[in-house]
Amino acid sequence: MKKITSFLIILLVATGCNLEEINENPNVPTDVPLNTLLPPAQKALADAQGGRIFRYTGIFGQHLIGIDNQELLIENYQPDEFFVDNPWSDIYLNSLVILNLIISRSETSSPHYAGVARILTAHGLGMIADIWGDTPFTQAFQGDSIQHPAYNSQEQIYTIIQQLLARGIEDLQLEESVFSPGSDDLIYGGNRQSWIKAARVLQARHHLRILKRNPNAAGDALAALNEGAFASVADDLAYPYLGSGMDTNPVYGFFENTPNTSIDPQFVALTQGLSDPRYTHITRVIPFSGGRRRPGDYYASAGAPLRLVSYIEQEFIKAECLYRTGEQTGASQTLEAVVTLHMNEVSAGAITSEQIQTYIDAQMQFTADANNDLRIIMTQKWIAMLTTPEAWADWRRTAWPVLTPNPNGATDANPTGEIPRRLIYPQSERLRNNNFPAPGPTMQDRFWWDID
Repeated sequence: MKKITSFLIILLVATGCNLEEINENPNVPTDVPLNTLLPPAQKALADAQGGRIFRYTGIFGQHLIGIDNQELLIENYQPDEFFVDNPWSDIYLNSLVILNLIISRSETSSPHYAGVARILTAHGLGMIADIWGDTPFTQAFQGDSIQHPAYNSQEQIYTIIQQLLARGIEDLQLEESVFSPGSDDLIYGGNRQSWIKAARVLQARHHLRILKRNPNAAGDALAALNEGAFASVADDLAYPYLGSGMDTNPVYGFFENTPNTSIDPQFVALTQGLSDPRYTHITRVIPFSGGRRRPGDYYASAGAPLRLVSYIEQEFIKAECLYRTGEQTGASQTLEAVVTLHMNEVSAGAITSEQIQTYIDAQMQFTADANNDLRIIMTQKWIAMLTTPEAWADWRRTAWPVLTPNPNGATDANPTGEIPRRLIYPQSERLRNNNFPAPGPTMQDRFWWDID
């Protein structure tokens, strides 16, 4: 199965890297069985999140500092639009095009496959919308019939995401399905209830993301979780890397081969300023680097799973939503429990209960000042979401924690020099899609959910 997965990914990469090429020549073998299509789609989505998306959003969210090459350009808020093609196609070409094929081939007879593909599509589409804003979707993947797909607004995309998740849950709740995922489902082994739980957490994430647009967002997110979400870290939607050969965690692979980033001094200063006992566990020294640090083994060992959405994220979502809906005691209890869990997880139990309690007493006491209490929740989540795009998204949504823009950040792409609110579109879209928005937005042009 791993060899088949590698073969399909090589085939897909060889077809090209932009939406026009996908539309003109999808070039995905349409007669390949569903159980052969699912593994490369899952791996490609994990590789995309743990690849350039991890590095770009990590730099924007102040988890990472760019040292050299493309990462240095991102550090200076001056991305090369040619190289921005890479993370765009990592999601579109290597994952969404396959997932779309799975849905089209399975929705009438094998809804269990369609349900899984819809949930994964919702996750990939959410990353695109949170990084670029408006994006082609409903007219994408249409072959020669639509060679210049129109852009769906981010508002439309968020509606589509919730529709995909709801339909995915419905598909998986059906008893009859000619074919159902089994061992080819490298994440959950075909366990439909696990996929439904993951969909509930993704619903909550995307409800909360539009908090500035929907005053009921926190309540909607809690309602989704209350329908039946993760019960423990064992439920995480996480891609399991073998840890050897070509199948290693992409964050690990990057630092082993081209460590052009390291942990941002702002992350170091904030965690050490809090006397956070996690610091030496969630980061570790890059050899022969003069003391620069990288994400630790919990996030980035060779065989570390790539968590697309996790129980720990869910519990931070719950803590924030409880606070915003007036359940301050429940929010405090949930926050203390998830920070305790995170400390135990990242340290494999090496952080003592006494250290944890000392930290909670010193840094996590609510004061009935909503501004301060939300700062506490979001700062703790920002620390725990290392290596995920969630930290940058949450900072744009809440402005916590307080972060300082990188120096030299005033560029044509980022005219104010402030921390970017979005990434520029790739060159291929500007040159080849007649529906490309003109003029193209800068990285300070706020999109739909990121309003003042």
